[in-house]
Amino acid sequence: MLSLNSCSKSYWGYDGFDGRAYLALSWSEAEPEYIEPGTFAIPQYFYWNEYYRIEPGIYNMYYDGSLWDGYGWLDYAWEVDYEIWVNYGEPGGPYYDGRDGLDNYFVIECNPFGPFVYRDLKSGSVNPKYEIIESNEDNISIIMSNEYFSMKLNYRKVEKRTGVQQKALN
Repeated sequence: MLSLNSCSKSYWGYDGFDGRAYLALSWSEAEPEYIEPGTFAIPQYFYWNEYYRIEPGIYNMYYDGSLWDGYGWLDYAWEVDYEIWVNYGEPGGPYYDGRDGLDNYFVIECNPFGPFVYRDLKSGSVNPKYEIIESNEDNISIIMSNEYFSMKLNYRKVEKRTGVQQKALN
């Protein structure tokens, strides 16, 4: 009996794969005239509402444009610092393979009145919670999170830049 127990091997499961993060840019009210996404994950000439794979990290985006308010043209410009996290895979254990981390699909909507961030339901039907970290005239910081994903966004209204302009493809 002793020899049978010594021959059996225990199984140690595999670790789950880390989830991937994707980012899309969209707009509402008025299409920005100029945009710098702050990452090479989104090409210079990109498509609105198209998802691009992005690595975890901290990025800085800038966009500007003009909006007709019925009486005249109003210029707007916003800087957005955003931080992307991925969902890590679960570690394996004795007789257990870890689950893979969920993929996340984030969207930053470029609006003349300030950016808006949301998570596409491709990631699942889990509703995020928005927590405002700071809010004043110059700066707004929020964290969108739940137990499966999170994204931090910090944005501020800035003066419109001058210089060479690029335009995104529709």
